[in-house]
Amino acid sequence: MNNRKKSRKLLLITTVLTIVAIATTLVVFAAISETFNGNAVTVNDVASGTVTYSTDGGSTYSASPSAFNVGGSLYTRFELSSSTYIGSATVTWQLQEDDSGTWTNVGSSVYTTLTLTGSAQTIYASDDGSSTGNLVSNQNWGLDITSGGSYRVTATVASA
Repeated sequence: MNNRKKSRKLLLITTVLTIVAIATTLVVFAAISETFNGNAVTVNDVASGTVTYSTDGGSTYSASPSAFNVGGSLYTRFELSSSTYIGSATVTWQLQEDDSGTWTNVGSSVYTTLTLTGSAQTIYASDDGSSTGNLVSNQNWGLDITSGGSYRVTATVASA
């Protein structure tokens, strides 16, 4: 009987130690895996403005150009009205076609690298964003338009 009491005591002690070990492990795991949430941060837009279009790449650009025919020319510029950012930036230009309510990318993106001044600027769809009077340096989106429909050009401005 003495052995039986010792066996029960040993079993009870082993069970209690096991429960304590498991509880300690769970508490340590819970402490390690806790998630801490930061406060909300307000992010200002880098820039705001309007994409405008020209069918001849001249000095007349409009936010709502008249229709043009397939095979015609279509140039764009971004008329930056304000910027909270001063420094290097990249504008990603993309021609899109309205495909039954979903805008689908057409052709390749064009990238413009420039410096934002923190004030109003006019940025053309060219490597450096300038208009040199030479249409060769400005993107002619009309070359990517091969069928009738609704099209738009998006300009995404991001700080570099």
